[in-house]
Amino acid sequence: MNTDNQAQVGAPEWPAEVRDALTTHEIVGITSGLSDFRDAEALLKATAPGRWQRLEWGMGSAHNREQFHALQQATGAAVLPLFVTREGVIGGLPELREYLGHRALQARGEGARPDTPAPALQVLGYAGLLPFAFFGIGAWMAQPEWQVFALEALALYGAVILSFLGAVHWGIYLADRQHRVGPLSAPVWAVVPSVLAWLAVLQPLPQALMTLAVLFLGVWWVDRLSLQRRALPRGYLGLRLMLTVGAMLALASGLAVTIAA
Repeated sequence: MNTDNQAQVGAPEWPAEVRDALTTHEIVGITSGLSDFRDAEALLKATAPGRWQRLEWGMGSAHNREQFHALQQATGAAVLPLFVTREGVIGGLPELREYLGHRALQARGEGARPDTPAPALQVLGYAGLLPFAFFGIGAWMAQPEWQVFALEALALYGAVILSFLGAVHWGIYLADRQHRVGPLSAPVWAVVPSVLAWLAVLQPLPQALMTLAVLFLGVWWVDRLSLQRRALPRGYLGLRLMLTVGAMLALASGLAVTIAA
């Protein structure tokens, strides 16, 4: 569901219980007796305390079955849980996460895709490029006996940073157990950059530096696709692009040293 239009235009004709709940609460979650509501409850308590209500309709009751049939007629929804607002239907749990994240950004006045990173992210991010610049440029100036050390240090630092980037998804997963990276669960993807970076540095230096540069590009592309709809710190993906370019340039500089040697 589009982030800029989380609820359908024009509220449906709600069943009576839903209509009554929406008079006092911003969000109503409708579940059956079998619905797993734990993740949704934790999310709503953290992001919308006091502004939501759960309606549990056990399907053993004829009245509840009638209510669910009326809800289906109003929304076209076939399964529960379903989350709605006064404006219309949000959807299931994935759409609820997107809706709440978008509302949080709006409340901070940041919009859905702000341009300027927070100062702390900029300072720490660009500081992380210093070892790349030091070893990537220093390898050209070093004496032959130190050149190999500089290039190995550059490759090892690149592998460490790739592992750090994979760990970003561990953090998101701890806050949201439904977080996935394409077809993979977040914890599975989180270890992929580490393993690939380790395999990269087992190669001879020229191949290691080239492989690491490709991995940086690949990890950024995966993160861009998997994180673009999330409520991220301001300018995170734009900053990541700049840092990725910086790391790749340093690794390319090191690769050029090995070719020129």
